[in-house]
Amino acid sequence: MGSEKLVEWSHGTKCTQIEFHLHLCMIIGSKMIQDYLYHTTPSPLAAFVHPEHITVTLTAENMFGKKVHCRYFDCKRKELDNVFESVVFPESTVYCGRRVGAKYISITEGKYDVPETPVPIQNRITNGPQHYFTVCMSPLYGEEPKFVQIVDFIEYHKLQGATFFHIYIRNVSAYDRILLDDYVRTGEIEVIVLNDHYWRADYMWHMAQINDCHMRSVNFAKWTALLDIDERIEMKKDWRIVDFLDTITNPNIINLQFKVQWVLKDTLSPARFENDKQFLDNLVFRKFHNTSRVQDWLQPKSIIRPESIAAMEIHKPTAIYKGLAKIYVSSILGVIRHYRNVEGGALVNNNKRAQEVGPYSTTDIDPNVRFKLSDACIRRVKQVYDTVTYPCDKMQEMYHHHGLNHPCTLQK
Repeated sequence: MGSEKLVEWSHGTKCTQIEFHLHLCMIIGSKMIQDYLYHTTPSPLAAFVHPEHITVTLTAENMFGKKVHCRYFDCKRKELDNVFESVVFPESTVYCGRRVGAKYISITEGKYDVPETPVPIQNRITNGPQHYFTVCMSPLYGEEPKFVQIVDFIEYHKLQGATFFHIYIRNVSAYDRILLDDYVRTGEIEVIVLNDHYWRADYMWHMAQINDCHMRSVNFAKWTALLDIDERIEMKKDWRIVDFLDTITNPNIINLQFKVQWVLKDTLSPARFENDKQFLDNLVFRKFHNTSRVQDWLQPKSIIRPESIAAMEIHKPTAIYKGLAKIYVSSILGVIRHYRNVEGGALVNNNKRAQEVGPYSTTDIDPNVRFKLSDACIRRVKQVYDTVTYPCDKMQEMYHHHGLNHPCTLQK
């Protein structure tokens, strides 16, 4: 036990890693548990194999510290005999032993409970992270159309050096999903749908998403940012985010925390692409400029080294390994530019703070970034939505090849 790494919680508690680096720290009664949710089964979301263990993420958020059992399945989804006893730590996470032949895995509370449908075990055994800097977007939900904000968010952080995105959704329109699927086609994002058979409001999925993003990024990315769709990490001094990350040469620095300033977003985004001018006029960074002062650590956001964090919450790590450190990034170097939707949303209490975070002033992003981002966004959106059409007679030729009539011929 003396050589095992210590986990240090944000409130000062320390404990050792146990069971061959399965980060199982028994702090029963911790505030991490979401005791307002009522799951009665673990509900596995994803699984990742590492050299020493398999990490399983759950959608249940009320089982912190509970004893559970890892159930293994082969390539034909036939259950293997070996069951591994473990503990839920951190919330919504189980560390399981590796098993020869295991391709799928599920989690049950009782050793002989009927397991929920197993999930595939994804490989995270590599010589190093596949990506230098990736971004996770918090769950998408709600009635406001998202395609403008999605392309704005992704293309902005691509310009900042991000090479992959994990996008979490509860519900989006079919129109918005076309854009997301196009990013999947080009290998730039993975879409993770958040759902199980227990009710909760859409906004209540945020912590499950944060935990899954953290665990999904271990051995996948060296650095990962955890952001909402309305947030952009804005670097100063003509830096990109990756330029700043390149300056972090101390391996013990594993968390970069950024202050936030609000930019008031007082109209909703359009539902569809109509033309170049309509789209450009509605890009978030071109339309909204009424900016608050920089907040004094109100709702900060983080870039993390995923493998060095023991537990995460929305705004910062709740537990890191002892001896590691974080940096509070000066607003002179960078801030989170948070386009706060004041037209409503699920968390309306946040909007009540709008008058408390002034004074406000008119600001804009760097002109060079503005130009490059405008070009990148409209190129992508036109590739997806600006469909090339043909005269009626040409379309009828295509239909006639299949023995059909195009609807345009019926209008004559």
